[in-house]
Amino acid sequence: MATLDREIDRLYALPLDEFTARRNELAKRLKKEGEGEAADEVASLVKPSVPAWTINQLARRQKKEMQSLLAAGARLRKAQEKALSGGGADALHAAQAEERESVRGLTQRAAAILEEAGRSPTRAVLERIRATLGAAVLTDPERAALKAGRLTSEVQVSGFDALTGMRPAPPKEAPPDELAERRRRKAERERKRKQLEKRARDLADKAAAAEEAAEQAEEAAADAREIADDRRRAADLAADELAEFERSPG
Repeated sequence: MATLDREIDRLYALPLDEFTARRNELAKRLKKEGEGEAADEVASLVKPSVPAWTINQLARRQKKEMQSLLAAGARLRKAQEKALSGGGADALHAAQAEERESVRGLTQRAAAILEEAGRSPTRAVLERIRATLGAAVLTDPERAALKAGRLTSEVQVSGFDALTGMRPAPPKEAPPDELAERRRRKAERERKRKQLEKRARDLADKAAAAEEAAEQAEEAAADAREIADDRRRAADLAADELAEFERSPG
């Protein structure tokens, strides 16, 4: 449904603090209009993490640069496949350099978006943005979400994508003991890679959950402050009425 797609695009273009309330309002309106399936789809939308939200804004504000990154990512994937099947490394190195330059430029623009939104562009946040740009452009369906500006969380590089720039060495004759040692080192390296990958993924999930909890707490605090202000105004009005009553002749 084209209209629903436009509504969802508007949600992901909003300031991050407005996402949850506006999403819930849209789901409620759709349900009231008898669009139950669309309402359920909207209600299931996940609030983006800060890095994902920033990248979504890049997709909307830096369309030309994002298209350049997507094109560079496509060329890098093709160069990877050729290199891993025995092709030359020159094209791969050139594609890597092009992709890194695109990511670097967008990451620099991300800092300005964060500052404009009143959020600190810390080194940690910018690194998560950089890593997600580099990973999402190489993986599906994240690539489609990146292009549409609908990312909800950071993207981890794993498997084939983690081997960017690497290619199998040509087979050489080697003594059995040396071959066994190579296999042992390779197995140990793979075990360590999986261990680090899991740790990075777990920490990213915890960070996203903590950010979500903090943002929910901020929203709850804002609601509580509004209630407190309303009650203070009512109390002040009651005090004024009491003072006016006491000043009036008995």
